[in-house]
Amino acid sequence: MKASLLSAAILATAIVSVTACKKDKSTPNYAKADDFMASHAIKEQSFSGNAAAGFTITGKDGTKVTFSPNAFVDGNGNVVSGNVTVTLKEVLSKKDVLFSGVMTESNGQLLESGGEILVKAQKDGADLRINPALQNDGARVEIPKAMNKKDMGLFVQDKRQQGGATGGNQPQQSPYTWNPAPYYPFGNGPNSYSFSLPSFTWVNCDRFYSDPNPKTTITALPAFQDNNQVTDLQVMLVFKNITTVITLPYDFTVQKFQSYQNSLPIGLQADLIIIGKDSDGYIQFGTQPITISANMHIDAPIHKATQAEVDAFLATI
Repeated sequence: MKASLLSAAILATAIVSVTACKKDKSTPNYAKADDFMASHAIKEQSFSGNAAAGFTITGKDGTKVTFSPNAFVDGNGNVVSGNVTVTLKEVLSKKDVLFSGVMTESNGQLLESGGEILVKAQKDGADLRINPALQNDGARVEIPKAMNKKDMGLFVQDKRQQGGATGGNQPQQSPYTWNPAPYYPFGNGPNSYSFSLPSFTWVNCDRFYSDPNPKTTITALPAFQDNNQVTDLQVMLVFKNITTVITLPYDFTVQKFQSYQNSLPIGLQADLIIIGKDSDGYIQFGTQPITISANMHIDAPIHKATQAEVDAFLATI
């Protein structure tokens, strides 16, 4: 009887040990691409106010927009009264830029950003415009200097110039870019940037990045570690010492992800990021630090990544 009890105890201990080993070797918590991107997307904040009286909204990151009385007109140019709905998106960090889809470049030239916002307004589901009769007083904006402390100017999202600033054979690119809006007064205060909102579109507190070093073009390709089909690939550069994030569009001519021609200063440091979605819906992710050199090419490893791995990297940028 004692031997049987001892055997049973040994068997029970073995079962517990095997179970513990199985738990230790559990499947990693790989990140589902769609869920991950949705969780990091720039959130749209919603407000309401009386159009005839005017009102002020304040975003969660400190952006303040003050609408004057009668600041809104409808599609026919009629002044709007009653309650209106205003939405706001704030992009006030390099991580925000990464997930906003609105990168800091102007027709192939690097920009340093002090923050981006998107403001829109509707009444009864119809889009509104800023009252042109109020000129520069319809909507006044203050953006906190959380992302940058340097003096900036106002840029607006606009249709990309024909052929881009560098012309010639350019990679596939977004149809939109940033263009300066020097015709709008812009204030560089000690703690915030202030300006009048030109329209309900993306606006950016920006400056052209100036670097005396020679400029070059770089290319990149993913080096897959998993035997899996990957789609929705994006290649981006998050620069180390400037508030600049750009994408490397895919150039079908060279069949590589490629920067705009002669746009990157040699010696500038950045993190190269590649992100995509595999056929099982998981994130494929890779990153490596680089120092821009003449005509460099990067084969960047990319693999199925866990949520913790990607979040740990994002905490460093």
